[in-house]
Amino acid sequence: MNWLEALLPTLLYEGRLAFRQSPCMDASSPEATRLLRSAFDVYQLNVAGPRIEFDANTAIESSSLVIRASWALVNLGLPVAELTRWLAMSHPPTTPSHHLTADLVFRFLPQLRKRALAHRAIDPLVERIESILRQWPLSGVLAGLETGPDTPPQFSGHPGLMLLYAERWAIHRDPAWRPDDSLNEYVDLVLNDRAQDGTPVGTSRTRRHD
Repeated sequence: MNWLEALLPTLLYEGRLAFRQSPCMDASSPEATRLLRSAFDVYQLNVAGPRIEFDANTAIESSSLVIRASWALVNLGLPVAELTRWLAMSHPPTTPSHHLTADLVFRFLPQLRKRALAHRAIDPLVERIESILRQWPLSGVLAGLETGPDTPPQFSGHPGLMLLYAERWAIHRDPAWRPDDSLNEYVDLVLNDRAQDGTPVGTSRTRRHD
């Protein structure tokens, strides 16, 4: 059993990690892919709309990145070049599969960023995590970053992902992460639902007229 196979169960189902070795070597394997696919199959059931397929390469890359970011958090002084190499994805998200597969583990990155900030303020680890979160907006919207996403969060028009993003945005309502016009319908829906629940809300960008 390699380090990725050993760490994935607690990361995926408990949101925690306990290191026994450095996660420096490539650890992709059929078993790691199986663990990630199994968790994703359950995770994607909570997303409305057409079924989103699992992307194995994105899953291995994103889970390795989160584990290595966690390792860097408890091992001070890692070289910047090593952090840059470890904490990078080979591609940006261009499909619903990319977005949701990565979100399976990237949703933990905002908390990692908070812990890194509490320990060391701005440093290369924080900067790398923030860069990833801006590239992957479905997870990045959870972080409360002052700088918005690198590209508009349109999610190839997938309605479930657009709704999920609007729900997450409504938690903090950071102006820089405000959904663009293509998500107005979902922002209105979320804000109206929160208003009915008695949750204080702002107003949606678009006003509907009968």
